[in-house]
Amino acid sequence: MFLIAIPQLGDPNFVRSVVLILHHDADGAFGLVVNHPIELTLGSFAREHAMPCHSRVKDVPVLRGGPVEPTRGWILHEDGELAEREDVLPGLAVSGSMESLTQLLADGTSMRLLLGYAGWGAGQLEHEMEQGSWLTVEADAKHVLVTPPTECWNAILREMGVDPTRLAIGTGIH
Repeated sequence: MFLIAIPQLGDPNFVRSVVLILHHDADGAFGLVVNHPIELTLGSFAREHAMPCHSRVKDVPVLRGGPVEPTRGWILHEDGELAEREDVLPGLAVSGSMESLTQLLADGTSMRLLLGYAGWGAGQLEHEMEQGSWLTVEADAKHVLVTPPTECWNAILREMGVDPTRLAIGTGIH
């Protein structure tokens, strides 16, 4: 599922965030923010690490996947044949090795590289949801791989029938 941050969510790490939840159980939750680009592209990342990079993906932005372990990388991609992968949704898999990243960059596979992740301890996410901090919707690979990251939050809300401009920004009447 996607978690969609409401404007009132106070945590600056999650302003207008769309989080793809990859794991959730009684011990906590783990996800990746799929719509916060940083000042880095796949092409520049590949150059810095002496990796080949196909021209199809060189201008794709690298994303800030969350505030936890910001130097750890995650790859969301559509390559269903890659040996090191875990399928997440139809048409979307996650990988984490440098070997997988090297292959995906060279092949020009539709992908997103995310640095860091979002994590919640036992009951923490449930508490935030009870407070109304998040909307939930079924995840769709197109919003990870096709929708431009900066348009993702608005696009998903519109699909849900919510006008993003009508969401209250404040906390009520004072």
